[in-house]
Amino acid sequence: MHSAPMPLTIALDMVKRLHHELAKHMTPEQRRDLTRVERLIAEAQTSHKTEIVRLKQSAAATAPAPARKSFWG
Repeated sequence: MHSAPMPLTIALDMVKRLHHELAKHMTPEQRRDLTRVERLIAEAQTSHKTEIVRLKQSAAATAPAPARKSFWG
């Protein structure tokens, strides 16, 4: 299984890069808005990670242990 970065990580990196590159050409309102977008993406990423952990824990808690099959059966 190959590992690719999560889409929210890519989006956050892109927004940070844009913010860094364009900050000197933006109005204060635009800077504020881009900072807010960065914060919202970061919050979405952390909530996504916690949701995945919660789902894995609930799946592990509800899944019964697999019964062993006999060699002949």
